[in-house]
Amino acid sequence: MNFLYKLEKKFGKYSIRNLPLILALLFAFNYLLSAAAPDIYYNLLLIPYNVFAEHQYWRLFTWIFTAPGAFDRWTVIKLVILYFIGTSAERGMGTFMFNLYMLGNMLLNFLTVLIVGGFTYFRGSNSGSVSILDATDMISGGMFINWLVPMSVFFAFAIAYMEGTVYYMFLFPMKAKYIAAIDFAILTYYYFTYPITTLRAIIVINIAYFFIFYAIMKRYSFRKNAKFSFSDYSKNRKKRNFKVRDNENNVTDFSDYLNRKKTSDKPLPESITRHKCAICGRTEKDSKDLVFRFCTKCNGSYEYCDEHIYTHEHVK
Repeated sequence: MNFLYKLEKKFGKYSIRNLPLILALLFAFNYLLSAAAPDIYYNLLLIPYNVFAEHQYWRLFTWIFTAPGAFDRWTVIKLVILYFIGTSAERGMGTFMFNLYMLGNMLLNFLTVLIVGGFTYFRGSNSGSVSILDATDMISGGMFINWLVPMSVFFAFAIAYMEGTVYYMFLFPMKAKYIAAIDFAILTYYYFTYPITTLRAIIVINIAYFFIFYAIMKRYSFRKNAKFSFSDYSKNRKKRNFKVRDNENNVTDFSDYLNRKKTSDKPLPESITRHKCAICGRTEKDSKDLVFRFCTKCNGSYEYCDEHIYTHEHVK
């Protein structure tokens, strides 16, 4: 996992913060665009046939501005859930790892649609014509490229909080891992129900990506916590190396003071005492019941027993 540490250290400052909010606003705009100008919206979709046959290469970039599915009465609720679940996932995984998961997921979807659609197109062109089934498959690819983004946001939440509780349908409290299992079952149902090659490929890629990233994130979090516990603590301790004043009114570094304190905790020879009253000269060896204190009003470091701490004359 050293590669991820180095990657985060080098590129972590470029991470996109509040990515769930950006995705929610972007998808909301795309839904409005698809309803207000469907012809313009269609030209944004990543359709491999249009890319290879008609050389519409802008589709390789404009697919980012497409919405995950069609607009319906649940769209607003989906966007709100995407924002809140995504924000929690970003907080749990960290901005850099959440960016890596979501952007990596979208990149894999893009490559899947392009590779599967390109294979379908060139296979049809070599045979003389592209069948209606192949054309439908390529068009569906552009529509499905962002279809699993909201579900991927929840998968990211499940990676960060596998034992966390979520209110499914706003009513039933369930652990995130159980809802993830339900989503996997739904994807499996879609895989066997719809004979669309691109859709099936996207489903397989997303499920495999989840388990791979979960294994990576689990090891990454453990190594990162261990790294913080040892190396980062020592670095922070050096930063906290401030000046302190000891009982003898001497100013020293905090680390030196700790070393001296550890040394002072060791047993002393019998001829040396820790405490001595400045008035009567008694020590802790004269009586175990004696209590010694330093006077804060005396100019200097003077220690007195409990009989003289309040009756002595302050040294100025």
